[in-house]
Amino acid sequence: MKPIQRLSGVCLLVSLVACGVSPERSFSGAETARVAEAEVPKTMNDAGTAYAKLVLALGERDADYVDAFYGPAAWRDEAKRRAATPAQIESEAGALLDALDGLATTEQFPDPELAGLRKQYQKTQLAAIVTRAQMLQGRKLSFDEEARALYDTDAPHYTKRDFEPALRRIDKLLPKGRGTLAERYNRTIERYAVPAEKIEAVMQAAIAEARSRAYAHLPLPLGERFELSLVRGKPWSAYNWYQGRFLSRIELNTELPIPVSRVIDLAAHEGYPGHHVYNSLLENGLVNDLGWPEYQVYALFSPQSLIAEGTADYGVALAFPGAEKLVFAKDLFRRAGFDPKQAATYLKIVNAARELAPAGIEAARRYLDGAANADATSDWLQKYTLASPERAKQRLAFFDKYRAYVINYTWGEALVRRYVETHGGKKAGSDRQWQAFFALVSTPRTPSGLLPPT
Repeated sequence: MKPIQRLSGVCLLVSLVACGVSPERSFSGAETARVAEAEVPKTMNDAGTAYAKLVLALGERDADYVDAFYGPAAWRDEAKRRAATPAQIESEAGALLDALDGLATTEQFPDPELAGLRKQYQKTQLAAIVTRAQMLQGRKLSFDEEARALYDTDAPHYTKRDFEPALRRIDKLLPKGRGTLAERYNRTIERYAVPAEKIEAVMQAAIAEARSRAYAHLPLPLGERFELSLVRGKPWSAYNWYQGRFLSRIELNTELPIPVSRVIDLAAHEGYPGHHVYNSLLENGLVNDLGWPEYQVYALFSPQSLIAEGTADYGVALAFPGAEKLVFAKDLFRRAGFDPKQAATYLKIVNAARELAPAGIEAARRYLDGAANADATSDWLQKYTLASPERAKQRLAFFDKYRAYVINYTWGEALVRRYVETHGGKKAGSDRQWQAFFALVSTPRTPSGLLPPT
């Protein structure tokens, strides 16, 4: 493994454009150059600005890296003009990581716990920048090495045996018929795929219900909103593009059938209390109220993504606990033109299939580590996650593009569930659980910080 390369001290930080400047100020090109030569980070806000600019710099070399940015436009312009190489970004991120240890954490906010969380967050994010920059220079990592370096966690390993009990339960729940278990499963589930002409209205209704449930428990900022658009030809089911100022653009991929339960999942995951809520609360609390510049940018391949995806996946059961999901599923059945009396059996099958989700992690691990080719991985996905051939093809495209990112869903949800149940009890959807969830999505957190002390 190629070691992380750092230059001693913080001398490299002078090449970060205006790294010691507060986010409110802007400079001309000449003035920016003078500031860069004279200043290095002296406060956590300085470090946060330098971090944000490094993310933007890496985004110039990695088109998928910057998932959201709503800071000063001048920062992005500087990143484009500067065109730093991955090697430069690696060195500067390493130097900034070293510099963090010498910075006071409470210069503007004296809460020592929150200040400590902030510093640890910046450290893990910077370490991920170093690794991603090295990957762009040709460094090769195994699936587990990549997961650990980019997402601050070790994802579990699974075997075929782990999924056999769930497969047997699903076999008993499904109607008898021809074909493999996956074929029988998809025939049954896709019977309840929302018709194309109704998908937008049904999705809007699901988001509205999820929003109402989130509002009952979370202090969402005034003016928060979303826009929904239907797309095709993507390697994902849906995507939240956070625009800043509490606005999200939610894209729904309609290329493959979208069953009713998936509509509920996506409404909560992409909207409420998922990605839209997560980003809005961070912008409102940490950027607007506390003035922390590092949260004006979201680096996709970073530990923050495990928190974002894990809370979004967990948010489905939090917003629609137990029988409440069935009640709402019946309403969506009516809207989609299905018999609501069939909703209960349908959800039993869907819930049993959720136990197969970790098989997707193992499929990605085997595929990306070269233990299985594309055809074998497609077969694995069809057998152990019950994916249709079309869905398996989409998942393979996701693995190719996003690699170890897949751990952030199932494993992220498991870590978030453990955290919420530790701090908020095990009663699904209780006020205590919502309070624990709010504490998690509105403060700086790292994946390793979700684990209990050993």
